[in-house]
Amino acid sequence: MMRGTTLILAGAALCASFAFADGQKSAQLQAFDASQLQMATPKRMMKVRWENGQVIPLTDWIELGDFAPAGPCDTSGQTETLVFDHASVDVNTGNLDRSRQVCIPGRYFFFGPTYHNPFYANDIESLADPSFNGATARSLTHLWFWNPNLSNPAGGSQRCIILIFATEEFDTECQVTHPTTALDGVALDYGTLNAGGWYSPVCLDSIGGIPLPATVADDGDPGQSVLGGYIVIYAQDIQGNQVTLASGAQPFLWHPELTNPRYGNSTSIQFDDDNPTDGQHDPATECFDYTSDLSSFGCPNPSKLGGAIAFWAATPGCQPSNGDVDGNGCVDDADLLAVLFAFGGSGGPEDTNCDGVVDDADLLNVLFNFGSGC
Repeated sequence: MMRGTTLILAGAALCASFAFADGQKSAQLQAFDASQLQMATPKRMMKVRWENGQVIPLTDWIELGDFAPAGPCDTSGQTETLVFDHASVDVNTGNLDRSRQVCIPGRYFFFGPTYHNPFYANDIESLADPSFNGATARSLTHLWFWNPNLSNPAGGSQRCIILIFATEEFDTECQVTHPTTALDGVALDYGTLNAGGWYSPVCLDSIGGIPLPATVADDGDPGQSVLGGYIVIYAQDIQGNQVTLASGAQPFLWHPELTNPRYGNSTSIQFDDDNPTDGQHDPATECFDYTSDLSSFGCPNPSKLGGAIAFWAATPGCQPSNGDVDGNGCVDDADLLAVLFAFGGSGGPEDTNCDGVVDDADLLNVLFNFGSGC
């Protein structure tokens, strides 16, 4: 995301960027009724890395089915903890929890159906518990508005692929951004989606989860430490390391619980790819302070907003292994035999998805990733 760093785009259909007035967006903030949100389930996922503006596949596309639950991987809530919630979700199911919104129950915010922001980054100032710094995210829920009609006046739908990464560094001074610290992430293929508001609870066990940031020294403020942030890219295609941005997409915005940010917190800074929409962030024109006056919506003033997303992590002592039971970096016969010998047991390294039992899901996790790293 540093100035001059650009995603490799393949014929991306870009809409006209929005003008700015005194550092503010000309698009007007609007409330969106959560009852109009539709739930989307990814058809397949792939683990990816972001290097020098390129998306590098780390696994093949993994088709999802009965052994990849839509929401948090353990719906009893016993082996997963909601560690960051910028989306107002149910801690056990990953679905939306309207009761936890502190103003305008059942509403999210966005900049209207004609606004386009296919690439954004936001801050993770704190997690629910510092012990989860650097942990593996097993599940996530995210919300977005999808509008392929921006480039197709006749209407219709468009393939929706969403890439989500955590990053070790995030600049809240709007000076530079830090693409070199992006951690391994996930590409989620939702197939073809119609225009509208969407949310998606996702279990990441099929790829072994994705890493959350760990606290690091703040290179811009000696003696201080920072945690990092998250990056989301809305695309319509991935071919090799080439990403074609979506032609009409933006994140829904939400505020942390203003009176009790028990599920983590963020600052009010967000980078948006909207001036122009070109697959990169210019700190001079695309870094925004989302401290907002939402008093007309019944919210406290000031309020701070940001892209709506939530992460769950495995409880300490169990980390999803992506099928690599013995931890030697190669998913092979030894891992398969280990799961078979431990089949029906509870816990241990053979429990590759940390759900408390060694079963078919762990066996399929090994089979799906067989040969990886060898």
